[in-house]
Amino acid sequence: MNDFGASNSSPSGGTGRSRRGGRRKRRINKKRVAILFFILVMMITVVIVSVMMVHASKKPKEQSSTDKEPALFGVSSILVDGNTHYTDDQIIETSGLYIGQSLFFVNKRSAAESILKNFPYIDKVTIKNASFSQISITVSEAKPVGIVKWQKDWLIIGDNGKGLELLNQDSSRLPEYEKIDCDTLKNGGVGCLTIDNRTQDIINTMTYFFNHTNLKDVNEIDLKNYNDLSMNWKNAIEIKLGSDVLLREKLDFASITLNRTLKEHGESAEGRIDLRYYSEAKQKAIFTPRDLITDATDSANSSGITESASAE
Repeated sequence: MNDFGASNSSPSGGTGRSRRGGRRKRRINKKRVAILFFILVMMITVVIVSVMMVHASKKPKEQSSTDKEPALFGVSSILVDGNTHYTDDQIIETSGLYIGQSLFFVNKRSAAESILKNFPYIDKVTIKNASFSQISITVSEAKPVGIVKWQKDWLIIGDNGKGLELLNQDSSRLPEYEKIDCDTLKNGGVGCLTIDNRTQDIINTMTYFFNHTNLKDVNEIDLKNYNDLSMNWKNAIEIKLGSDVLLREKLDFASITLNRTLKEHGESAEGRIDLRYYSEAKQKAIFTPRDLITDATDSANSSGITESASAE
């Protein structure tokens, strides 16, 4: 009985120790594999970072974008959209971006600031990755709304209030723009904010009506006095608006009155349309023929026509 019991327990104990030893070996092997994998990943990372640092440390030579040495994970193409005043190549070159440049070292903020600084017509710039190796530059340009006298020349003003371009006094392009008589900011000029916010809002409101109504032939606007705004239509009819209060309503009514005036007095009519006393409660405008206008003319007693809100 004792011999039987002794022989049975010995094999059982040996088998248990053998199994525990096998599990320990498997755990050690897994740890070794994990450590080796980690070391491999670190080595690859070090190599990539080293290559990138070598490329970054090289100063770019003065050469065209197509001649620059391709970098690791380099830019394969650059797309430009929204530009009308400047070419794609001009914008790309000024941005400092180039084909082959490492995507890891593309400074989008710096590129956008450079574009805005060098191209006055461009008002907004968005630079993003169109794909893994492609960069897109989308620009939004300011729309010209008129010209202001700038020393001896004329400065084109954009709908963002900035100066866009300087035209000399003999430029053949002057008739393309409404002449604006207004105060300008001291530090204005090309690429700089040139008119204040209130003047900008008035001009943009007027421009909308110039583009969508028969007021499109207005060639001069006087904004020197915010309480006595006026427009010159074809150098034939002066339209006096008074203050900028209810400006959109006044411009809409001016368009209606102009249409009625031309129907009743002919296309060659000359004179003044007065909306200085226009209000929500008293919607009227008075046309006075030019030969009846004197310095003492009082619009309330002028001969002419009075338009109501229902005029067509």
